Amino acid sequence: MKKLALYLLVGAALVGCGGDDSSSNSNSSPDPNPDPNLSVKLMPGFYEGRTNEKEFLEGLVDDNSRLWFTYAEDKPDNVIGFLSSNGPIILNNNKFQVSAKGYPYDNNRASRDNTITGDYKLGVINGTFYELPSKPITYNLKLKTASFKKHTLDKIDNKTITAPLYVTSGTGAAEATIKFTTNGNFTGKDIKGCDISGKFTQVASQRYFESSITFGQINCSAAGETLTGVASLDDVDTNLLILGTNGSSGRGMYFGS
Repeated sequence: MKKLALYLLVGAALVGCGGDDSSSNSNSSPDPNPDPNLSVKLMPGFYEGRTNEKEFLEGLVDDNSRLWFTYAEDKPDNVIGFLSSNGPIILNNNKFQVSAKGYPYDNNRASRDNTITGDYKLGVINGTFYELPSKPITYNLKLKTASFKKHTLDKIDNKTITAPLYVTSGTGAAEATIKFTTNGNFTGKDIKGCDISGKFTQVASQRYFESSITFGQINCSAAGETLTGVASLDDVDTNLLILGTNGSSGRGMYFGS
């Protein structure tokens, strides 16, 4: 499988700066007694790192402060699954804890409940994944600061992309071909005869696309289901990565090369 990073590049600070507000009082002083328990969302951005088991991590905090990242063993392009938080990441004193699900690509393996903890300092997150009954796994993620690639719908107009498609609890990878028309709309089919259709939506930040994919009723591991998530292109707009879930039901999908 060719490496397709999430092209995870943002120069985001932890808390966004405010705009120019001419009505503000320039003589105002900062609160001398700030609330130490003030909670803020982790701002969108892209990270990469490793676990204590030497797995490679590449991840996105999307515009809704939800975490998505793939994990790979042996080398970065040998992706074996992904994790997605069930909700936004909220920082309290630079720390967070969020429930999540892990979606492995192994044949017939179901998704697994996880808890992710983290401590954010100067663009670095250190934390732990807890997947009961397995032992905890520690991780380190660093914010990528390169200029990010803008994801606009014209980048995918009329493109045809073929790549492996994995679905949680399925029977392994099946090569699938996706054909886009315009405005982010697409249809496709895998080699097992599963029809898919969906749409990409451009997000305000233009860091990635929001995705929605519906599977047909015949020869599909996720028959009749709609999975939503995130998608990104590589630097030359030829390789595509899609991560999606159906929420609390525990189905996940990965499309990418």
